[in-house]
Amino acid sequence: MRNNRRMRITISILLITSSVLAACAKQAQQDPADLVMMNGGIYTVDATHSWAEAAAIADGVIVAVGTNDEIKPYVGDSTKVIDLAGRMAMPGIHDSHVHPLEGGYEQVYCNLWYDYGVDAIITKLQACEKNHVGEWFEAVGLDLGSFGLRGPDKSILDGLSQDKYIFVDGSDGHAALVNDKVLELIGIDENSVQPLDGVIERREGSLEPSGTLRESSRDLVDKSRPKRKFATSLAAMRGAINLMNSHGITSAYDVWVGEHEMQVYKTLAETDELTMRIRGAIIDEGVYEKHVGDDFERVLRVRGDYESDNVNYNSIKIMVDGVFEGETGAILEPYLTTNNNGSLYREAEEFNTRVKRYYDMGMLLHFHTMGDRAVRTAMDAIEYARSNGEETLRDGRHTISHLGLVDPVDIPRFAELNIGASVTMAWAYTSEWTHGLEIPVLGIERTSQLYPIRSIQAADGVILGGSDWNYGDLDPLLSIETAITRDDPWGPVSESEYEILGAEMVSLETMIDAYTINGAWQIHAEDVSGSIEVGKRADIAIYDHNLFEIDVYEISETKVDLTIFDGRVVYRRLGLQGQ
Repeated sequence: MRNNRRMRITISILLITSSVLAACAKQAQQDPADLVMMNGGIYTVDATHSWAEAAAIADGVIVAVGTNDEIKPYVGDSTKVIDLAGRMAMPGIHDSHVHPLEGGYEQVYCNLWYDYGVDAIITKLQACEKNHVGEWFEAVGLDLGSFGLRGPDKSILDGLSQDKYIFVDGSDGHAALVNDKVLELIGIDENSVQPLDGVIERREGSLEPSGTLRESSRDLVDKSRPKRKFATSLAAMRGAINLMNSHGITSAYDVWVGEHEMQVYKTLAETDELTMRIRGAIIDEGVYEKHVGDDFERVLRVRGDYESDNVNYNSIKIMVDGVFEGETGAILEPYLTTNNNGSLYREAEEFNTRVKRYYDMGMLLHFHTMGDRAVRTAMDAIEYARSNGEETLRDGRHTISHLGLVDPVDIPRFAELNIGASVTMAWAYTSEWTHGLEIPVLGIERTSQLYPIRSIQAADGVILGGSDWNYGDLDPLLSIETAITRDDPWGPVSESEYEILGAEMVSLETMIDAYTINGAWQIHAEDVSGSIEVGKRADIAIYDHNLFEIDVYEISETKVDLTIFDGRVVYRRLGLQGQ
């Protein structure tokens, strides 16, 4: 009996050893991956928001996620191994509301984005114009917060050549400053009637135009500006994509698209230079349109000709109102200064009919809204389309963007109507802009309620992170930090007169979701992107610090070390040592 028992034990040990060796052999036979990440904190953003040490990628797809030991068998002779060395990796960023080509043109036009104060702005304009050759002198990023409620006066352009047409775009994209030569070109003078969907600012005590034009009045100038050259746009878009990759962005919702943009994206896709996924929203007819009438209908018909594996144009961008500065945003209660409610770009019946048409075409709807009246108008239109349109389209995920003000009654409707709430949280702190352009027209109470994302989330709404670049800052970490602190990410002031916006703070987890898995949800792509899981495309951002382990005020200072798109490294931080 004793000998038999010893024999059985020996046989059991041999069987166990054999099984272990077989399992090891089976592990060792894994097909080598193209790229492996090891030794890190991989925040997967899966259903349980789990963490992993390592992941393997082959043919642009994530094939394994787990511990270092579990991933080692995927390392072959030709596998590229990235040693995370404790750094954080997470899904690539999805920007839910952005203007890439406009951002690229920041390097073409005179760039005023970081010039504050009248003197600095004048100095920069004069320096740019001194070296400028051409009939039109164009600048972008004019800080409207440096001026009063009426906006800048054309007198600040006096030091520039008056033989040129001068167009200086405001930092909000809804206002511009022009000189007399441009005013004459578009036929605006002291006798011009104020348009219903625009503003012609006048000099104080006079009917003479000050040079500041808003909404449709600004759009008149846009339509008179020289058409962009394709080669210039191609170079500008290359620069924009490279910059977006440098911020970990691998997917974007371009919300101001016409055929020109489609041609640019198609060329970049064909030359394998489009290192991100693009959902393009064709801008609707009306203010800021790129096509009108038969030409617009033609673009809708041919949009599929410009699509590819990573580019889709089955979306429409609809402008509902303007903005608070200039009092063009549509609000439920009147502005304090003029006792008007702003303006909607279309009457309700026409608006609903137009929205339903696109809804029935199966297009994703993307709305610009700033005021609470505009938000309600967009929601009412979606509800109308859902009630009267194709029932099979009811699961469409439409987007309402900006959301400066949202009436509490409408907050539950985000979840009820399956609407994504796209916000640019880098705006959501109290600044000189708030004091100079928002509080005077909205009052303290309404201003304190701006960008109510915590309330929307609490009502089961889906929060989406969008930069609105080039009219907002591209870096998603600025918005992420600001959403958590509601403080100035460029230099927080803990005890000051600027502490007004603070009741709608959310968590880091919420904001990472907003820029990753929720962004994938927005464009019906959560089955292939938005998290680091087996079977999904390998779009990944690697940071120099773990966002969960640093002080919240250091989030905006964190750097992207590497960006991976479709399994290949498309950005590597300059000066980065090792891998």
